[in-house]
Amino acid sequence: MTTTVHKQVLIKARALIADPDHWTRNVLACNAAGYSVHWCDPSATKWCAMGAIYSSAYELVGNKKEATRIGKEVARRLAPIWFCRSLTTLNDARGHAVVLARFDRALAAA
Repeated sequence: MTTTVHKQVLIKARALIADPDHWTRNVLACNAAGYSVHWCDPSATKWCAMGAIYSSAYELVGNKKEATRIGKEVARRLAPIWFCRSLTTLNDARGHAVVLARFDRALAAA
């Protein structure tokens, strides 16, 4: 990671999904009732890895377009794994523990 913002996003995103009860698959975010919501919706209580990254970037910059741009940059650095084409695939196919381990490796390298 080259910038402090990227590291801050990683730290915040990992904290959002650290508890498996706040992590989800197959949608970027959902509310307490389990319905899909936008990743920056105040009712969101669960996020996938990508949704958590976008949400964390939005919390830092306050702009959806900029948060999306930053989120994609952060995700590109997390996703280059031999068995996985994207962070979303990693999240949905490999599970919570693998996602957290990937965040931890990226943070250690930051």
